[in-house]
Amino acid sequence: MTFKKIFKNPVRVCAYFLVVIGLYFAVAGIIAAKGVLAPVIVALILAMLSVPLARKIESWKIGRVWSSLMVLLVNMMVIVGVAILVSLQVRDFLEDSDDLEKQFYPTMVAVENFVLEHTPLEKGKLESYKEDLGIGEDNEGEDEEKEVGENGTVEVLGATFSFLADFLLMFVYLYLFLFYRKKFFKFAMLLFPKGSRDKYKATIVKSVGMVQHYLGGRLILMVFLVILYTIGLWISGVENFVLASLIGAVLSLIPFIGNMGAYVIALVLGVGAGGDTSTVIGVTITFLIVQILDSYVFQPIVFSNKLNINPFFVIFSVLVGNALWGVIGMVISIPVFAIITIFCRNIPELKAFGYVFSNEEKLLKSD
Repeated sequence: MTFKKIFKNPVRVCAYFLVVIGLYFAVAGIIAAKGVLAPVIVALILAMLSVPLARKIESWKIGRVWSSLMVLLVNMMVIVGVAILVSLQVRDFLEDSDDLEKQFYPTMVAVENFVLEHTPLEKGKLESYKEDLGIGEDNEGEDEEKEVGENGTVEVLGATFSFLADFLLMFVYLYLFLFYRKKFFKFAMLLFPKGSRDKYKATIVKSVGMVQHYLGGRLILMVFLVILYTIGLWISGVENFVLASLIGAVLSLIPFIGNMGAYVIALVLGVGAGGDTSTVIGVTITFLIVQILDSYVFQPIVFSNKLNINPFFVIFSVLVGNALWGVIGMVISIPVFAIITIFCRNIPELKAFGYVFSNEEKLLKSD
């Protein structure tokens, strides 16, 4: 259909215009509702991951109430345990931050001298950039810092309370999803015509299985990554190698971007603690070897190419997730997009999208 034919029909033009406006407000609504929707989506994904454990417990003749509660406690222990481990490492790092700043100062001076010698940037301009970033020395802003500190304390308390509320709500949602999972599943079936329910039931089951397979495999890979990063960074002479390893494993949930961020953080920790060229080389070799093993050995074994998402849309979904919900959006972007891809492959009207989202030509056919 040509644009000329489209614009001859005012009703069709209005319909397209309303669709575009609707999409705009839908995206704006999703961004604005982050505080409400994010705990629900995370809890739903955790519930999908936890269903096999809940079924196993219920097979021991334990009721739904207690099985859901036990699974909830397992999730809480794992998440809180990892958070405590990371916080302890961060605390140790902050306690040494003054020493690290002194050790890192010569490196900063060397970088600054290199920039001034090999680029057209003038010293005055560089100093203004440093002041804008809060890096340079500033003896005139002590009163402002006190005022900002007082206001910042209130903001930190508010942000902490909000985070804890969302954190607890996430576990409440997780329990309810586990306890009422059959009811939610029947509700989903009632949304579709009676003759198509078997087809959509298979699609939903496949989506849940894919999320379980992906997240379960990713957790296994994170354990391997922590071990490999710890060994490599310890040999490289990174003082806070445990913290850098944990950060690297957690950021692996964010493809491409997370790996680069983890490498930069490990490099800063290594150089800031007095590391030399050998430390930089060691950190670089460690990340190269681990990423090669992760991409070409571990992931093919664990995932067995079951994710089936075009690499272009893996990156695109991560960027969209970041634009919508920040870090949490990047973390959940891949499982959410994988579910969308499965539905597109199994809905005739969306078959074209399922084809372009997928990684293999044969997936044009119905799964």
